[in-house]
Amino acid sequence: MKNFIKKFLIKEFCFLLILAFLFNISQALSEEIFVSNKNLNATELSYETPEKMLVKSLVEISEGKVDMALETIDALIKQTPNFKLAYLIQGDLLLAHAKQINGMGDETKGEKKEEVENLKNEAKVRIERYLNNLNLQNEPKIFAQLNNKVKYLFYVDAVSSRLYLYENINGKLSYKDDYYVSIGKNGFGKQYEGDKKTPVGVYFTGKKIRESLSDFYGEAAYPLSYPNEIDKKNKRNGSGIWIHGTPKTTYNRTPLASDGCIVLSNPDLMKLSSVLDNNRIPIIISFQSLKDLESYNKNLTEKKISLVSAIESWREKWENQDTESYLKFYSKNFFSEKDDYDSWAERKRIIQSQKQKVFVELSEISFFDYPNTENEIVLVDFVQDYKSPAINNKMNKRQYWINENNEWRIMYEGGT
Repeated sequence: MKNFIKKFLIKEFCFLLILAFLFNISQALSEEIFVSNKNLNATELSYETPEKMLVKSLVEISEGKVDMALETIDALIKQTPNFKLAYLIQGDLLLAHAKQINGMGDETKGEKKEEVENLKNEAKVRIERYLNNLNLQNEPKIFAQLNNKVKYLFYVDAVSSRLYLYENINGKLSYKDDYYVSIGKNGFGKQYEGDKKTPVGVYFTGKKIRESLSDFYGEAAYPLSYPNEIDKKNKRNGSGIWIHGTPKTTYNRTPLASDGCIVLSNPDLMKLSSVLDNNRIPIIISFQSLKDLESYNKNLTEKKISLVSAIESWREKWENQDTESYLKFYSKNFFSEKDDYDSWAERKRIIQSQKQKVFVELSEISFFDYPNTENEIVLVDFVQDYKSPAINNKMNKRQYWINENNEWRIMYEGGT
């Protein structure tokens, strides 16, 4: 009977450990973890990546399978000996056999409390990935179109510390994989150099940095195109925002740990190296989760039709040299490297009054919804082929279109 009571108490304690203390989250979500373990995709957890082994151990704890959880954690530590969170869970499970503790890491000395809290947060965001009831095999509600030369898209949910990889298959986004990431110590929404925040926006990856880097950056580093045109317009500065790995002494970093970079574990970064080596992969860094987008982006087809129609009408008015109709496609808040709206309009009127006939063709069009809390903005990239009696020019061009009172207008235009 004593052994039965002891086992029962350990089971109850472990249940409380994972639900009440480990995650430090609401009772409603705690009940969801316990009652709805069916939400955890068993097929996904059968593949023994370090993260999935960790989540598997937490599920086993919630089911009272303490010995099994210890076996899973022990195997994880043997496989990935620098995974700090795994050691914390292992220690608390061993203590659970000896005496009751108040919560995960509560036996830790004061100076380590902050590190323990960071590890708790890591555990929380990792397991929430498997509780979100999101069917990743469905096409995501990301408003984006990739031309046939753009093979991949990254979407970073900065709130949930998650990077999603999609492949462009016949113009549709197909889910490939997702990864836990760390972002800036002070969260997201970068404004200036040294604020230790990760930028929010649409960026593009650069070529792998070839010069020798310290172990701090892990196995590799790839720069991002921060600051972009909108960042510069809004006087956001700073530099050196990269995707990179971790030092050899640690498997990963906690959710809020970088100086603004996006940090993956070295094994995950190496998995992505074949994608990153393609160069110029678009990456959307957002404050919205994929689940948020399902409710926010309900009319993607309608939105796409209206934007594509506006782009074609702009091209047509330009080709027909209908200057005043062409200029109506530009926002009064338009900017470029050299012009505001007034100087742009004046220059275009002069140029177009001298040309009777031009040819304008757009190809390789890609566009990406720009994360923005105030306005609906879309980044549009394309190849522009322009011919007139005076000049033939083919160039890569970028525009930002903004929805102003249900009318799409250009707020930025320039070469890339």
